[in-house]
Amino acid sequence: MKHIERFQQLQDIPGIIQRLKQAIYIPVAPLSAEAWVTPEPVPFDRRKEGKYHPIQPGEKWGDLWDCAWFHLQGTVPDTAVGESIVFILDVNGEGCLFDEKGCPTRGITNVNSQFDTKLGRPGKRIVPFLKQASGGETADFWMEAGCNDLFGRFCGNGTVVQLDIAICKEDIRQLYYDMLILWEIAQVQDTESARYASIIHTLYRAGLLLTDITPESVAKAHDLIAPELDKAGESPSLKIHAIGHAHIDLAWLWPIRETIRKGARTFSTALELMERYPDYIFGASQPQLFSWMKEYYPALYSKIAQRVKDGRIEPQGAMWVEADTNLSGGESLIRQCLYGKSFFKKEFGKDIRVLWLPDVFGYTAALPQILKKCGVDYFCTIKLSWNTYNEFPFHTFHWYGLDGSHVLAHMPPEGTYNSAAAPSSIQKAERNYAEKGICDEALLLFGIGDGGGGPGPEHLERLKRLKNTAGLPPVHQAPAIDFFEEIGLKQDEYPEYHGELYLEKHQGTYTTQAKNKWYNRLMERLLHDAELLCSMHWMQRNEIYPREQLESIWKEVLLYQFHDIIPGSSIRRVYEESLERYAQLKQQVESLINQPRSDSKLAVFNSLGWERTAYVEDNTGWKKLQVPAMGIHPVQEVKPNGSCIMADGTLENACLKVRFNDQGEIVSLVDKRTDREVAISGQPLHQWRLFVDEGDAWDISIDYRNKPAENPILLEVSQK
Repeated sequence: MKHIERFQQLQDIPGIIQRLKQAIYIPVAPLSAEAWVTPEPVPFDRRKEGKYHPIQPGEKWGDLWDCAWFHLQGTVPDTAVGESIVFILDVNGEGCLFDEKGCPTRGITNVNSQFDTKLGRPGKRIVPFLKQASGGETADFWMEAGCNDLFGRFCGNGTVVQLDIAICKEDIRQLYYDMLILWEIAQVQDTESARYASIIHTLYRAGLLLTDITPESVAKAHDLIAPELDKAGESPSLKIHAIGHAHIDLAWLWPIRETIRKGARTFSTALELMERYPDYIFGASQPQLFSWMKEYYPALYSKIAQRVKDGRIEPQGAMWVEADTNLSGGESLIRQCLYGKSFFKKEFGKDIRVLWLPDVFGYTAALPQILKKCGVDYFCTIKLSWNTYNEFPFHTFHWYGLDGSHVLAHMPPEGTYNSAAAPSSIQKAERNYAEKGICDEALLLFGIGDGGGGPGPEHLERLKRLKNTAGLPPVHQAPAIDFFEEIGLKQDEYPEYHGELYLEKHQGTYTTQAKNKWYNRLMERLLHDAELLCSMHWMQRNEIYPREQLESIWKEVLLYQFHDIIPGSSIRRVYEESLERYAQLKQQVESLINQPRSDSKLAVFNSLGWERTAYVEDNTGWKKLQVPAMGIHPVQEVKPNGSCIMADGTLENACLKVRFNDQGEIVSLVDKRTDREVAISGQPLHQWRLFVDEGDAWDISIDYRNKPAENPILLEVSQK
């Protein structure tokens, strides 16, 4: 063969791989479709309740957040005898196929979903139907769909893109992945290395055989490149531990109701892929998501439970949801672990020992103590890799809390929970890993996340070929707990980090949606008081303790502590709906606290764990009470001994008199006991300052203090 310039080889190879990709699927017959469209989801047994119309590719079926049940029918033509048959489905949104009993069987996603293309394409359009057609088989199935992409966008004006029965040329498909993976391996090799040259030369020679893509040329090309693909690595210094993942935000750019359907799409896809890929292990966190599957899709949940039993699905995460840890109170964080661990223990017999918070906006220093006391030994996140200014120094480390408690923490060194499982992913993990040489394993989380969906065939085809490939660390799939227990054997060698894990990003989220934050803290306080009072009445009066009601309320409050709800980073609809629910929950808890008692006398109850002094008012006036911890003090036994006046911009009691101006600034503060005025010459004791904020609800510029507003507008403060 003549000498071919390396440049020409490199130019030809991507084109050859693309030609193979385009030759895999051959549409042979259309699927007829009719749709019933509704503004909100309806269950399978009510699928014909919406607005009916027949539909075909190119026609619009809905607007953003519309829902539909599609009835799809077709016949495999005789020309497809002996071929593998698939459906190609794209309705410019998310969808899920159901069997005749109403159980989800496979999720789909439009290809144009917004996603970081460096991590791969998120679309899932191909659904297997027959391994070998006889001709004349009929397809008749139902698909539920949402007119939104993975990230809540309205795509393609809500039109149907493709509904086809197609032949899948499995030999071409396998050759495509063989050549694609070899090409991707080459991209992470030293271009002067023998491995790089050998791969490029082999791929180019294979391409010469594929001028015409025929069964014969495909077989010859496969035989040519197989030895190159099969070249094994040497004794590794680092192994990559991979597990399938679908980080699902329980709300973000979509409402909670859509998350429930995202769960069905994601789990059903994972189950279907497990039938085809025996090595595939899928991990799923958040008991709340499992609970929704149990409530809304019981048949699917039974299949999930069986795969958990088989060891193919790993329940992950000790918390009820992947909760914010900065705004959530200590009791709430404990409840997250209590209800999360209890659910997985009761449902699957699993004691979860890993806190799984890959996407939370920083972690309180109180967390290690809470985790250890809840029986959680390990912690996983990737979020600190998002730091804006300072690179977090460790990937595997002991994280110490305020009291000296510590857990073993790991940040997957690739820096994402949406890994493409490509050779570049593995190389990045190896290069970034701060503890390589100390720890010989690193975790890799592969799949499409945030909007859900999880891994697709492309992830698993890559991993099938990367188990032990020359030029890369070997990759094996296994549950995450196996990884943590393995790296736990070298505990003495890892570095230590003490205190808060501060995220240098997303500080703006703690300044938005104040009403939700207010409700969260109010509900935490009310639930504390309600549980204490109900416990006292149970012990003293033998009243029934409302355990189930309180647990239900707690779980919903914990749901709204999800890291894209309480910080304020979700869409408007999420807050409209959660505020409505908060108000109802508040009413329920207050009804427990304020239950009328026939023998009750007016008294002040201190629900706190320390003695408290405060002023209270009854029909005789203001009274100063000193109440012991967890104690009660009758109001009637105390004579009025003070007053508190609020009027005309003044706040006054027996000790202080404070006057405010129209901007809410304190212009006078008098200590009445000494008749001392603190304010000097009527100058405000504090001043409001406004600064230019050119960011969004996510981030605040580090230099905002250098950008004061030139003409600040101050609102008048209410006198009420």
